[in-house]
Amino acid sequence: MDFAIEVKELSFHYKDGTRALQNISLSLERGAKVAILGPNGSGKSTLLLHLNGIHEVQQGELTVLAKRVGKNHEKWLRSQVGLVFQDPDDQIFSNTVWEDVAFGPINQGLRGEDLNNRVNQALRQVKMEPYSHKAPYHLSYGQKKRVAVAGVLAMQPEIIVLDEPVAFLDPAAKHSLFQILDELNTQGKTIIAATHDVDLAVRWANQVIILHNGQVLAQGEPGLLTNRQLVEQADLELPTVSQIFEPFPGLCQPAMPTTLAEAQQIIRKLCSCQ
Repeated sequence: MDFAIEVKELSFHYKDGTRALQNISLSLERGAKVAILGPNGSGKSTLLLHLNGIHEVQQGELTVLAKRVGKNHEKWLRSQVGLVFQDPDDQIFSNTVWEDVAFGPINQGLRGEDLNNRVNQALRQVKMEPYSHKAPYHLSYGQKKRVAVAGVLAMQPEIIVLDEPVAFLDPAAKHSLFQILDELNTQGKTIIAATHDVDLAVRWANQVIILHNGQVLAQGEPGLLTNRQLVEQADLELPTVSQIFEPFPGLCQPAMPTTLAEAQQIIRKLCSCQ
C-alpha cells in the first residue's frame, strides 16, 4: 500500500516534562482525507507539528512519502507537507495578501514570472485573487483562513495538514473551505485535518484516527465513531445523527447512520413501507 505518512512508536515530551505523545504508531494512505480526532490535550497539534518538521523526532520514526525524516530534512519536509494553523493570524504577517502568499515560493527561490504564476494560481484556487492587493487585517476571518491555505498551496506540497480548520468559521465559510479541500484531494493531494468535531469527521473523512492522552485509541473508517464505548473513552461524542438513531437499533441495518444522507435513506425506506 502507498502511504503518505508512517509513524512508528513516536514519543515526544516538552521541556517542562509534559509527555504529549506516547509510542504513537499509525499509517496514512496517500490521497486520503484523514480526520485526526481527540479532545484538547490529546496530542493532535503536537503530532501535526511533527509532520511539518516544527517538532523534531525525539523518539521513534517518521516516514513521509517513503522517506524517513531526520534532522537534516526540515527544508524538504516543509516543501512536501504544508501546515495551516488553527488561527490564520498566526500565519499571515505581510502587508498584502499577494506578498503573504509569495513568501514561501520566494524562499524556494522563485522569482519573476514563475513567482507571479505560482502566487496567482494559489489565490485563484481559494477564490481570493480579487483581494491580492488588500491588507490581510481588512479581511474577514474566513477570508484570512483561505489566504493561509493559499500560502500553503503556493509551496505546492503533496500533503496538506490543517489544525482545527473550522474553528470560528461561519457555515458558509466552512462549506467554502471544504469545497477547496475536496478539489485539492481530487487532484491527488493528501488532506489531514485535526479536529474534535465528530460530525465533520464522518461527513468528510475517509480515514479517522482517534487520539487520547497522547496515544492512539483507534484508527480506521469513520464508522468507528458510532462505537459509544470508544467515543466516550476518547472524551468525544457520537455523531449527532447516530445519537438520534441509537435508541432504535432495529432501524439501523446494516450499520448505524452517521450522516444526514444515510439517515434520510433510512427514513425513505420507512415511509415506503407504510
